Amino acid sequence: MQTSETTGRAAANRADIEAFLDAGLRVAGLPLEPELRPRVLMHLETAVAMAALVADFPLPDEAEPAPVYRP
Repeated sequence: MQTSETTGRAAANRADIEAFLDAGLRVAGLPLEPELRPRVLMHLETAVAMAALVADFPLPDEAEPAPVYRP
């Protein structure tokens, strides 16, 4: 469920996400068909929302990183 804060944050980030997409395409030298742009932006917005869930999760000061798995 989106709150007004979440909706506002997503709306404010739309311009940033579009700029990020445009910069990435320029750096990589990739074309993007205009009809595909809305889908790519949708997926980038989803990735940003997922990253926000992880970044906003509060961790106690005692939290330790998991050990590195080495087979």
